[in-house]
Amino acid sequence: MKKVSFIRTRIRSNINKKHSVCLSLFIMLSMLFFMILIYLPSLTYAASLSVTKAEIFYNNVLRGGYAEDILYVSSDTEFDVPLEYELLGDIASWISIESITGDNATVDNITGNNVSLYVSRNRVELLKIIIQPPEDAAAGNYTGSVRLITGTINKPEGPYGSQLQAAFLIRIKVSVTGEQILSCNFGGLSIPDIEIGEPIRYSFTVQNSGNVRVRPNISIDIWNQDQSRIVKSISNKYAIDVLPTTSKVFIGESSNNLRIGQYWAYASVVPCGKSEIVSFSVLEKGQIADSGELLRIENKPWASTGEIVPINPVFKNLGQRVVSAKFKGIITLDNKIVTNIDSDFYDVAPGEVVNLTVFFTPKKKGQYYISGRVLYNNKLTFEKSSILNVNEGKDITEFNMFYVFIIIIIIIIILLLFLIIRKKRKRLRRNLPYRI
Repeated sequence: MKKVSFIRTRIRSNINKKHSVCLSLFIMLSMLFFMILIYLPSLTYAASLSVTKAEIFYNNVLRGGYAEDILYVSSDTEFDVPLEYELLGDIASWISIESITGDNATVDNITGNNVSLYVSRNRVELLKIIIQPPEDAAAGNYTGSVRLITGTINKPEGPYGSQLQAAFLIRIKVSVTGEQILSCNFGGLSIPDIEIGEPIRYSFTVQNSGNVRVRPNISIDIWNQDQSRIVKSISNKYAIDVLPTTSKVFIGESSNNLRIGQYWAYASVVPCGKSEIVSFSVLEKGQIADSGELLRIENKPWASTGEIVPINPVFKNLGQRVVSAKFKGIITLDNKIVTNIDSDFYDVAPGEVVNLTVFFTPKKKGQYYISGRVLYNNKLTFEKSSILNVNEGKDITEFNMFYVFIIIIIIIIILLLFLIIRKKRKRLRRNLPYRI
């Protein structure tokens, strides 16, 4: 009996030792995987590029002509990463790229394939893609592409151990024609209030929607307050061309012998064939006139569906008295109005700059166009606009795929260890002597 008890005690001791070894092994493996879980995402980080268009179509481009389109490019990194590009395809020699600031002013003409632009989560690069077919190009359809590439970065001292390269291919399709198409749009006419004796100042915008250059001529008829007679006519021929697919703002002025009062201005631009009407006033010397400007519309360039996005129209009171101002605008997606947006009224002191904040929650992914004006003391500012790019909200399963993979491995290891221990216990029990 003592011998049997001794054998049984030894066997149990061996089982406990093996169980302790397996348990220690499990703990070590678990710690190893948790360390991988914690440190691996910080060792290797793959940047991704966000580009507003994957394909660009240029229709009815004239041989020897010009066409352009604009892309918004950013990255999901917290720090700036360099951005380079390659021109590919048979029409690579037709393509050129310019970097643009937010005010559409060219700041850098890119002539090589290895330039150092920079993008990040908070730094969006605007790229103008220009197409200029040669004069001897045959009519027909052509294809090419632009490959955007992030440069590799090794930053041991930074938040990421290494930066993996990302690329985005933009397909270019060009339809070349020998037929000249003359088409343009005229809009944005503005004539501000003036004091008696000051020149009449005006501005307007011409957009070239054809494939040949446009040189506009404007005619303005000024009517009295009840619009019963014309009191002045203005005409101006400009020596500035508007290139195809582009728009340009024109300004001008004319002498003024109008009396104090309100007037209406009817304007038309040749060859665009469209007219607009605006109202302006001639004021006494030193008379207080309300004046304000919508400086810009600020919003984050990228958002996700379901996210509440603040939109901040920035208004400045240029007059000499307090005005009550509110923003009135629309948001469109795919040329369809998604919603109207109106802010509350804000009292704005002379010279003060305020944000007329409104909020918008996008429900679909895509590129939203935000536009509007500020209404202040029954006057309207010029329209301004901005872009909001919306991606699908992050899929938790996809976003945490790495973590799910690690958890599955840990569960498998636990099950294997459990089965091993159970199998060894059964084997040892079969070897125990029969209890008397």
